[in-house]
Amino acid sequence: MSIEESAEILYTQLLNELISNYDDFIEIKDSENVTIHKTDVTAALSLQATVTTIITLLIQILVPDDELAADITDQLLAVQQVEVQKKTVIQIINCYNITITLSDASIMNSVQILTQTLNVLLVEAGIL
Repeated sequence: MSIEESAEILYTQLLNELISNYDDFIEIKDSENVTIHKTDVTAALSLQATVTTIITLLIQILVPDDELAADITDQLLAVQQVEVQKKTVIQIINCYNITITLSDASIMNSVQILTQTLNVLLVEAGIL
């Protein structure tokens, strides 16, 4: 399997997992004039999957011991899986004229940490 095929498979798996672990459930009962503003996080999750894929491939290239590279990659993916699970349940019952805004900075925080990790790997490898 080529590195491009490996990257595509890993990216697809990561993105699907991230999307499935990120969920909002809003229940509205006996309410009127409820406005909900929700940020679409798909692009941020895609960016997170992309950076994680790049880090994983870079580790596989830089670490000469395949077993050690696999262990490092497994740890990285396990940490990411724990960080991203987000389930939100909101119940709106008997409310009138309310506005709810849902946004999530945790995804961007995770992407920032992953980007910093990628930067360190690239500097240590002498690429940057």
